[in-house]
Amino acid sequence: MLTVLLLAASVPAAERATPARDARVTPVVLAYRKARPAVVNISSEKIVSRGLGLFGGDPFDEIFPSPFRRRVPVQSLGSGVVIHPDGYLVTNAHVVRQAQKITVTTSDNKKYEAKVISADQSLDLAVVKVDLPPGVSLPHLPLGRSDDLMVGETVIAIGNPMGYANTLTTGVISAVGRDLEFREGVKIAGLIQTDAPINPGNSGGPLLNVHAQWIGINTAIRADAQNIGFAIPVDSLARELPDLLDFERANRVIFGAAVAQRHGESQTEVYVKSVRPETPAAGKLQEGDCVLALNGKPIRQIPDFACAMLAADAGTKVRLRLRRGDKSVSVEVTLAAKPKPNGKVLAEQLFGMTLRPVTAELARSLRLRVDRGLLVVGIESGSPAERLGLKLKDVLFQVGRFYVKDLDALGITLEEVKPGDPVRIGIVRGNVQAWAAITARQASPATKDAER
Repeated sequence: MLTVLLLAASVPAAERATPARDARVTPVVLAYRKARPAVVNISSEKIVSRGLGLFGGDPFDEIFPSPFRRRVPVQSLGSGVVIHPDGYLVTNAHVVRQAQKITVTTSDNKKYEAKVISADQSLDLAVVKVDLPPGVSLPHLPLGRSDDLMVGETVIAIGNPMGYANTLTTGVISAVGRDLEFREGVKIAGLIQTDAPINPGNSGGPLLNVHAQWIGINTAIRADAQNIGFAIPVDSLARELPDLLDFERANRVIFGAAVAQRHGESQTEVYVKSVRPETPAAGKLQEGDCVLALNGKPIRQIPDFACAMLAADAGTKVRLRLRRGDKSVSVEVTLAAKPKPNGKVLAEQLFGMTLRPVTAELARSLRLRVDRGLLVVGIESGSPAERLGLKLKDVLFQVGRFYVKDLDALGITLEEVKPGDPVRIGIVRGNVQAWAAITARQASPATKDAER
């Protein structure tokens, strides 16, 4: 008996209380444990221009700007969700907007450099690629669904509010289908409203249900209210990912089939939405085919397909296993090379502006506020560029969803633009950063004040 008592006394109290501890492991605890490894901290550094007032930093700089300015680095924090083991993650566009340097910190406190693959300011969505060492992969979180949300159901937000890593907050869905209007004319429709506490640094982190299913991306709060936060539905993200992860554009290849994601009876599935004629996919894939595997790896969601295709170059043979009706079909598609477009010529033809890459030397000589992007050095008379109000020395840094740092990137972005298409662009003029829509047209021969 004494031996039994001594053995019992030697067991740690936490282990002896296992049944009581197990009772505290709620669905919220389980959801946090499951999702946390895929949530990352995003630290972005951008250079901003600040005034040098007589009395140091002045909160009225934006109202009464000082003629004396200095460029200083500013850190901003946000969150992100890993969507593929190869290091692709999703966050809000405003988290990485105009970032000069991006550092991603994982839940186990490892730090990696990262770059923006694409961003859509109108949806506040961005895809970021982490620079991983060979053989390293990241835990990822599968996309859930947001078409069956219930007002009143419990939700969980994970992120890095105010820099406090791996923070969990809970609440309920307060409403669905909310529209929110931001500055610069950006309006995001169909948002999830929640009362789960969200603070600066939560942006880009996941909103989960009690089954750890990813239902939304935390994006904004009402600063003039308490416990009113908003999240982008994950189904909206799924619809946009094929464009945000456009492998044909990124790798200069032609595949020829557009794919999308839909909710099946028991799980999500990737299917062929359309097939372009006279492309490698024509005659091999059919509209409605369900993609089951790519090069032997299962395809369950859009990130599985798109991220795998991002690793394929021209000439690569892609083996696909499909479900066509009630049959299983295997096909092989060889990716063709896509000719590189001339960005300089396209910008002149479509918008009537002549552009030149910004270099560090050019930025210093012209006293530009940014050291990357495309400098406007010529504007055609009567062109869309002139009608929009663009000026010489404006710096173009974004076209559509993509950041443009050189003329090659610009050409890739503009090659699908047709006359009459509206294109959203981001411009830096002096200390001001702004977005506007410009409508493409056929180029005219006249050029105004070209400076080359």
